Amino acid sequence: MRDLRDRQRASTREQIVEAVHALLSEDHPATLSMPRVAERAGTSLRTLYRYFPTKEALIEAASESFQVPADVVGGRVTLANLDAYTRASWRGFTESVAAVKAQHLSPAGRTLRQRRVPRSRRAVRTALQAEGVDLPAAELDRITDLVIALISSSMYLELVERLGHDDEDAADLATFTVRAVIDRARRRGGIR
Repeated sequence: MRDLRDRQRASTREQIVEAVHALLSEDHPATLSMPRVAERAGTSLRTLYRYFPTKEALIEAASESFQVPADVVGGRVTLANLDAYTRASWRGFTESVAAVKAQHLSPAGRTLRQRRVPRSRRAVRTALQAEGVDLPAAELDRITDLVIALISSSMYLELVERLGHDDEDAADLATFTVRAVIDRARRRGGIR
C-alpha cells in the first residue's frame, strides 16, 4: 500500500512540475501563478500547496527536474566525466528551456540560482582537487568560478539561444574551454 501511495505522490509531483514547464514555455515567468499551475496540472489548489507551499518552491522543483542524475557521472563530477555531465546537463536544459529562462528572468529563479553557488563551488573544487589541482586558494577559487560559469545554464543560453549552436556543439565548446583552462593550470605547474 505504501509503494502505491509513494508512486501516486511522485506522479502528482511530476504532473505539477510538467505543468510549470508547460506554462513557462507559453508565457513570461511573471505570469506563473499557483491557480494556473493547479488548473494545468489537473489538481486542486490545496493539493498544489501541499506539494509546493510557495511559487519559489515550484520554480525550484522545475529547475531540479533537469539536473543530471548521479548515475550519469558515477555519483560525482570529475574532469574525466565532465563531457558526459555537461552533455547531460545541457540536454536537460534543452528539454526544459522555459524553466531555465524562468530562473534567469524571475527574482525567485535568480535567488535559487544564487543559493546553488556554494554547492556548485564545493563540487567543482572537490573535482579539481581530486584531479590533483594544487594551486593557491585564490587561484583555485578563480578557476572554480570560471569552470562553473563555463558549464552553467547562463553559458548554455548564450551559446544555444543567442549564438545558435545546438546543445551538443555548445557542450563541446564549453568542455573544450574548461579543458583549456585546466591545461593552462597544468602548464603553470598547478596540477600534480
